[in-house]
This record gives sequence, C-alpha cells and structure tokens, in this order.
Amino acid sequence: MKSDTPEFLGYAEPGGAWRVEFPAQVKAWCRGLARDTGCNLLITIVDADAHKTRRQERGFHAMISPWAKSTGWNVDQLKQRILADAFGTFVHTDKTTGEQFVILNEPSTSKLDKSQYSLLIDRAMEIAANDGVMLVAPDEWRQIKEAERRKLARAGKR
Repeated sequence: MKSDTPEFLGYAEPGGAWRVEFPAQVKAWCRGLARDTGCNLLITIVDADAHKTRRQERGFHAMISPWAKSTGWNVDQLKQRILADAFGTFVHTDKTTGEQFVILNEPSTSKLDKSQYSLLIDRAMEIAANDGVMLVAPDEWRQIKEAERRKLARAGKR
C-alpha cells in the first residue's frame, strides 16, 4: 500500500517549543495542497525515534512483493503469515457457536513501531530463507543501488 503523504522531520524542545527541520519542504507541500482555495490540514506529531519510517514500510513491501509473486502468494496473505510468525496468534472461541478462530496479535503493520518493523523485516527474511527464497534487506538493497549509481556516474565521467 503506497501513501502519497510525506513525513517531515522536526524537533521538540524540552519546554514544548518545536520547529520543522526543513520548513521550505513543508511550505512547498502545503502550497501544492492549498492551490488557490486553501484547505484544512491534519497534523500528526509522533516521536520519530519510536515511529516506523516510510523507508521501512516501502522497503518491507518491496522486499516481499517478488517473493509473493514467485510463490503464488497474495502480498497481503504473505504479510499476514509473516505477522503471525513474528508476533504470534491466539485462538478465540465464539461462545455462541463454539467455533474457533485464529487471531493475529498484530493484525496489521500500520501500528508497528520502528523496532517492531525491524523485527518484521528480519522474520520475513528468515521465513523466506526457510522457503528457499533469499531476500535482500531493504538497507542492503539501497546500498547496492547507491553503489550502482556511483559506478554509472564514474563511468559516465570517463
């Protein structure tokens, strides 16, 4: 699931005063939203050290998508499998019918914090390896791509 909503870094002082790290970016984004008529904004402030990052989200989905495609899994089903393995499940019994349901402890990635997302990525790599699929961690993939860009840039300068 891709989001077009950016995240902007800022800093909160101990007394509560705060500032945005790159105000020009925020202003440009707001200018694009407001256009000629203006608009209402929803501003969410979270502790950046604990909150998952967009890089983690994008990297996780980019990492598991080829795996899902190669094994015939739907990406969302595969994600549920990884969530179950990483965070566990419990059995709920319907008191009326006696029917039992397996429920995920963490049913979605949307509420995961940074450390939970890191665990999710690690578990995905381990599960994939057990399935005979070797995944490249998002940070490793990014480093590989950056090295390729540098190599192409050097080759172009010759």
